[in-house]
Amino acid sequence: MAQKPKLLITGASGFLGHALCAAARRHWSVAAVYRRQRPRLPGITPVQADLADPAALPELLDRLRPRAAIHAAAAAQVGACQADPMGTEKINVTVPARLAELCAAREIDLAFTSTDLVFDGRRAPYDESSPPVPFCVYSDQKGRAEAAVLAHHPRALVARLPLLFGLAPNAQSNFGVRMLAAIRHNQPIELFVDEFRTPVDTASAAQGVLAFVGKVHGPLHLGGRTRLSRYELGCRMAGALGLAPTMLRPVSMAVVALPYGRAPDCSLDSRRAYGLGYDPTPLDAALRQMVTQAA
Repeated sequence: MAQKPKLLITGASGFLGHALCAAARRHWSVAAVYRRQRPRLPGITPVQADLADPAALPELLDRLRPRAAIHAAAAAQVGACQADPMGTEKINVTVPARLAELCAAREIDLAFTSTDLVFDGRRAPYDESSPPVPFCVYSDQKGRAEAAVLAHHPRALVARLPLLFGLAPNAQSNFGVRMLAAIRHNQPIELFVDEFRTPVDTASAAQGVLAFVGKVHGPLHLGGRTRLSRYELGCRMAGALGLAPTMLRPVSMAVVALPYGRAPDCSLDSRRAYGLGYDPTPLDAALRQMVTQAA
């Protein structure tokens, strides 16, 4: 049996990183890099490292010698970045730039996972030719990281992902999990009616990143096929549970005080990826799968 090529995945214990590891292990020998929480998946090799340590990245690459790397580690909480821009700058900007530089020098294929939130939400839908326009600290950091990655490694893939939903490893919380719990237990939850995205399940997003690493260069949008508000997404989830959405409270962004701006419509135009074979699970089917798995 031929030996599997080695793939390094950072942020392996996170929401997206876990999905990447789960999907990659069939065809790759996965080195799953984590900082604190060891990923619990059969068929992968957990590797503990602090990516903020300047010596960690070159040591990892030279010791593991991967054919490809997917950088999914990030400080992805918008509020945390807004509250501590200096503290999150290193993992969100410095580390991906350095990883790109090192991978390029070693001829290692690289995928950097970015976000639809590099756009300010005022000129949707966005395709790959749309210039990033930041609206908060996190948005600015990810946009600058994209530019730095491609400056150092022009053949890297920058996978822009939409709002992701699905179950998280180790009972971690995320927007979809919290919404599912509120609906299931008939607890009131406020959801925006005027914030639009093109959500996709994490399994589909992971498959998309894996399909295109080393094959597509530059930005690629991996959004879902359905544009809808968070409130509409909640209604669809309630439908997957067979419940009326009586616990959902529709609210406008204008009436919710936040320490940072919000983008009204970051819908991604992902037709390029669709044309290349990206085929995310239809929204309602993915929501039903999530509900079934959570039962």
